[in-house]
Amino acid sequence: MLDWEDLKYFLAMAEHGSLSAAARKLNVSQPTLSRRLTALEENIGAELFARTRTGLEMTLLGEQMRHHARHMQDDVHAIERLVTGHDSSLSGSVMISCIEAVGAVWLIKNLKPFSEQYPGITVDVKVDNAVSDLLRREADIALRMFRPVQNDLVAKRTVTMNYGYYASKKYLAARGVPQSLSELKDHNFILPHDEILTHTKTDPRKIYALSRSAAFRSNSMMALATAVKEGFGIGAYSCVMAAEEPDLIRLFDDLVVFSTDIWLVSHAELRRSARIRAMFDFLGDMLVANADTFSGRITASAA
Repeated sequence: MLDWEDLKYFLAMAEHGSLSAAARKLNVSQPTLSRRLTALEENIGAELFARTRTGLEMTLLGEQMRHHARHMQDDVHAIERLVTGHDSSLSGSVMISCIEAVGAVWLIKNLKPFSEQYPGITVDVKVDNAVSDLLRREADIALRMFRPVQNDLVAKRTVTMNYGYYASKKYLAARGVPQSLSELKDHNFILPHDEILTHTKTDPRKIYALSRSAAFRSNSMMALATAVKEGFGIGAYSCVMAAEEPDLIRLFDDLVVFSTDIWLVSHAELRRSARIRAMFDFLGDMLVANADTFSGRITASAA
């Protein structure tokens, strides 16, 4: 008899192409994953992967098994959603997948009232810019920067998150306050990687054209935010994050550098679960109540 847990590990290795990547995805150690693979291959009596210097290459049997294992996984997740959707208790856990610009600080600060109201519910926040697969139960609820297209998902547009140009008081004291966008060419500039702007309402070329060269670049919004706070230069900064930073100055009045809509997403079946529905409604109300902070109409300070 095959163990479904072994097949789950096998499928992760098949989809990610290496033991290390699959281990990170499953949050287990690489040696544990290797042992499970060896046990599965011994149980079957055949190799599923050829070990190479570049990773794992699937054998013909492995390719055939991956197809069936994926269907098994989808069926298991469908059963889990069905069972969870009929859970009327306000206890258990709810996992929220959230982008780091919201989830790392702001979301945590605003979830305490929910925990006080529902002490039996464990709040599990997964801060990740990658898209969690709600159909495979990688999260119960997601805050996304785009509207999902899957028919089984329910999506609600909540707020628009704006980004303005900010700099630290220390940086501006040393370099002066630019009075126009053209003067940005004379300042150190902090730039995001292109993939960060994928779901925003802007053309990256417009941002890059303003700067002479970048003093700092990153694919992490939190790293970019830290660079602004530490005085590397001027950069786009989330207005909702800046509202918590009194040492930052917003430049050019209410100029919006780029913006993105925040969508609240869950699986239609899961929303029938009492605890998931409670969290979904709480997040929706909380986001709308803070719309001015996200848009930048409430800021930390003014130049």
